[in-house]
Amino acid sequence: MNRAILIIAAVPFLLAASNPGSDWKSRALASAAPYIDKANDEGIRAIVNGDAADVLSAPYAANGIFIGPDGKTIHGKAAVRAMYAKPPVGVKVIKASIHSDGRVAHDPDDVYEWGTSTVTVQRGKLVRQTSEKYLTVWHRVGTRWLITHNIAF
Repeated sequence: MNRAILIIAAVPFLLAASNPGSDWKSRALASAAPYIDKANDEGIRAIVNGDAADVLSAPYAANGIFIGPDGKTIHGKAAVRAMYAKPPVGVKVIKASIHSDGRVAHDPDDVYEWGTSTVTVQRGKLVRQTSEKYLTVWHRVGTRWLITHNIAF
């Protein structure tokens, strides 16, 4: 009987311990926002300017993962950089955009962002626009926010 009382009495304490303050979600989102916005803004310019490798890989954690729409998984910041350093031959990016549809704080150190990226490319006389949905997991490392998982659908 004493054990049941102890467990029931501990529940409010355990719940309070798992909630690091009532406003942690908005604080996490506010803290991550400048990093997400910078990565999106600089990434779009870099794609169009043709210098995407360093800029697009910069916000990745050392062990970050990129999963492409085909399911191919790239492990590590260096491998992500290498992937972006090899654009398709004969393809010129005319226009690119990222539309962030939403963000949610999973916990004080993890923010999920999702949206759509659109790229218009030209190969010879053919112009083609493609759009992909994405989900990015941003993780706080010290005072910075880095990409740990980026999934393109």
